Amino acid sequence: MKVIVTKENLNNALRKVISGVSSRPLIPILTNVLLHAEGDRMVIKASDSDISVTTWIPALVEEEGETTLPGKKLQQIITSFNVGDITIESDAEDNSRITSGPSQFTIHGLSSVDYPKENAVTYDWSFQMKTRDLARGIAMVVYARSVDTDRRQLNGVVMSIRSGMVTFAATDGRRLSICEIPLDDPNAKEGDYILPSRSSVDLGKCVEDGGDTITISLSSSCVSFESMNTTLVTKLVEGVYPNFRQVVPANCGNSVTVPRQNLINVMSRVSLVLTDQYAIKLNFTENKLTISANSAETGYSEESMDVAFTGEEVSVSFNPTFFLEPLKVMDVDNVTIEFGKQYMPVKLTGDDGFLAMVMPMRA
Repeated sequence: MKVIVTKENLNNALRKVISGVSSRPLIPILTNVLLHAEGDRMVIKASDSDISVTTWIPALVEEEGETTLPGKKLQQIITSFNVGDITIESDAEDNSRITSGPSQFTIHGLSSVDYPKENAVTYDWSFQMKTRDLARGIAMVVYARSVDTDRRQLNGVVMSIRSGMVTFAATDGRRLSICEIPLDDPNAKEGDYILPSRSSVDLGKCVEDGGDTITISLSSSCVSFESMNTTLVTKLVEGVYPNFRQVVPANCGNSVTVPRQNLINVMSRVSLVLTDQYAIKLNFTENKLTISANSAETGYSEESMDVAFTGEEVSVSFNPTFFLEPLKVMDVDNVTIEFGKQYMPVKLTGDDGFLAMVMPMRA
């Protein structure tokens, strides 16, 4: 195989597929990426037992063929090159000479003959949605998934299809984020599909620059996301996702609307005195929100904001990270904070189709 590609194209392709490279492979070759040159393109693929990512880039193919190379090491090498063309030439022993300008590497690969072949999947149905909507839906909720490996259903993001709407949601039991997106397909089948943690995290970068529309194909055990030049196939998590809709209160009792970025800035400053063991307090009084934090190791901080609030004084304490993460993914000037009594969850809204709920802490 001998192929010439640009650094930009190959670097982008490797960034997309690297999520499919296994860090703890059942067989050594799964730490490699498959490179296949044919016609006027090079196909790059990475796969393990749970996820497979395939993409292609334009290429000047001087000799067709394929090989496999260590994925993460290849990415490091390509990233180190200056902008320009890159030549990859593999011999019969799967040693690949990689050159760009004056730089030259010879990397030992493994024969593509040993790279696992995927079993054909029959999908039950498919639908299309805008790529930017899919990327937004995942990004708006993925940070809220659980990291507790004993709760596999909560480790990823659920994609729930109901009443002409696709809803992405994630929760770890202490917070919940939901993003609803209208679905144009009137024949969409209702169901809940739990995306694993790895594919949830990497899906956005896998489909970027892949055209305006993405095709999502579903079966009972796996899902495929296919854009113009990239396909991600992942197994679904078995089990039933909790009914997140039933825990969202229709009315929390009180609400204030504040400038989102100002709230982020104030909370971030006040939180500087904290360690992971402490909470940040929001104290609502007549036309004022006071945010404070207290740490036995560091000290005390406080800052106030003017808000349109009337009613009895309410104080609520939170993990500041849980409160800040949804604020940072929202794309609006103002955010509405809905709250009730001291230990009731707080709801954040304002961005179209999005809401986040955060459980308070006992400060």
